[in-house]
Formats: sequence, structure tokens, C-alpha cells
Amino acid sequence: MEWVDLKQLDTLIRQIEDLGACVEEIGISGEGRSIYGVTVGAQQATRTVVIVAGLHGAEVIAPLTAISILQTLVSQPSKTVRFCVVPVADPDVVARNANELPANVTLQALLNLNHQRDLEGYFTTDTYPECVAIRQWLAQFNRIDAYFSLHSAHGISPGLFFYVGSTSNPDWVNQVASQVAKTTPDWILLLPHDPTGLAKHAWHSGFFELELPQRENLNVANPGSSLAFVAHRFQPQYIGVPEMPLVICPALVKATLPEIEQCNRELKQTGRTRYAFKEIPLDTQLRIMENWVWSVTEQVEAMIEHDSGAEV
Repeated sequence: MEWVDLKQLDTLIRQIEDLGACVEEIGISGEGRSIYGVTVGAQQATRTVVIVAGLHGAEVIAPLTAISILQTLVSQPSKTVRFCVVPVADPDVVARNANELPANVTLQALLNLNHQRDLEGYFTTDTYPECVAIRQWLAQFNRIDAYFSLHSAHGISPGLFFYVGSTSNPDWVNQVASQVAKTTPDWILLLPHDPTGLAKHAWHSGFFELELPQRENLNVANPGSSLAFVAHRFQPQYIGVPEMPLVICPALVKATLPEIEQCNRELKQTGRTRYAFKEIPLDTQLRIMENWVWSVTEQVEAMIEHDSGAEV
């Protein structure tokens, strides 16, 4: 997988279909592009994992991660878990950003992707047809056992972290955090606290509890995220959001959010900043994100084994 693959996402999705995945056009974007829902796994699968990528169209690691996961799944399908994936939730904005990338994609080009809108923040409203289409697709499921909304963090960050929905199973969070810590390269810090201040509680280093609003507070005046929608409708065992940066700068670990944002502006405008930093290669980003998803999937499979044993 390469950054330039952002220019051919529809082709990659159709290739996955040719390999046996079920690809549906679940809606049409505001500019007339197809929104796809992709299902991989046996029809008799008793558990469902859902992944939605690209609700923030400038966070382009998300659709590439979704495609990479699907490519793995079609070659090694699960017999007990069904994966349902929206690889590109906002095809219009993703396409505009992809079209601005040069053939040889540089860090500077990625940092200067400016097309953005907040489909995540307005997911429970009818503001965007993309959100309506995805909500309707999700509503067909009888259950969702784990839900992922794929995102990325600031271009430059002191480290890596994940948000975990407050309704998630604590035992699952413990197991997943331990596995992710083992598989993340040592030079990428799992942050001890949320640099944005959004989360007040850390389950583990790199795993922060994200409070989800009550159902009665989701309305036009108080729009909710896809996480809130899925939490209230399906009560999954795990809800997660990755905050994967493009660049690691350990010197910022105790910095304030305005200081981190200033470094991002410097790097975006000049390609330099006052602190030493290291770019995270795309294949490393993909590997970390996928290992996180597979770690949660192991918990889903363990639940199936436990339920089967109880039935015996």
C-alpha cells in the first residue's frame, strides 16, 4: 500500500470484490460518488465487527487502513466473525485531497491537505447524505460486537493514542492495550495523557476513555458521532478511535495543545520545527492500526468460544 493509492480507491474496492467480498453501493455522495459498504466473512458468522473510515476526509490514513484490512480479510476470511466496512465515508473530500497529492507523495504534501468537513461530529443528523446512507446501512444489522471509526491525529504529535468509548468492556480494553503495547515500535510513545484534553481518564498508556452522550441528548441541536449512534443502538463490547500521527516528536510530551498546534503550523508551512522529529512510515502506521483491530477481533473470537463452551 502506498499513499498514491488514495487516487484509485474505487479500483482497489472493486479488486476486493473480485476476490470474493460483497460490495454494495449503500448511497451516493453529495457530488454523485458511490459510497460502498463491503462485507467479508461467512454468512453464518455469529458476530459482527464494523469499521467506518474517512468521516474526516483529510485524515487519509483511514481509508488506506480500511482497504489494507479488507485485502487481508479476503485472503484469510474468518469463519466466525463478519466484517462490515465502509472504506471511504466521505468520497468527495477524500477525492479532492487525493487529487492534490503529487505522484511522489511527500510529508509536506500530506500536511497540507486542507479539504475537510466534520461528518463524524454531525453523524446523527441529516446534514450530509453520506451520514444518512451509512446510518441506514448500519441499521440493518442485528448486532455489532466491535465498532471502529478510523481517524488520525495532528500531523506532528508527541506520541500515539486511541480513544475507547466509555461503554466498552473493561476486560477487552485491558487485553487490547496490552497487545498493542507489545506490537508498537519502542520509538513510538503511547501517550500517558490526552494532549487534546478531550478525555479525562486514561485506561492505560495510549488508551483514553471517551465519554459518549446519552441517547436523549442526541438531536439537531446536539448532534452525535457515529460512536454515540452505534453505542446506543447496539451496545457493542468495544468502541474505538485511533489517533495516528504522521510524525512523532517526543519533546512535545509535556507540551500544551497550543504548543503542539504551533509546531504543526511551523512544520506545515516550512517543513521544519524547533524540535527533532521522526516521520512514521506508512507501512508502520498501517501495521499498528491493523494490529489494534486484530487485537479486538481476538476478543470477539474469545467471546464466541466462551459462549460455545457455555452451551455445551
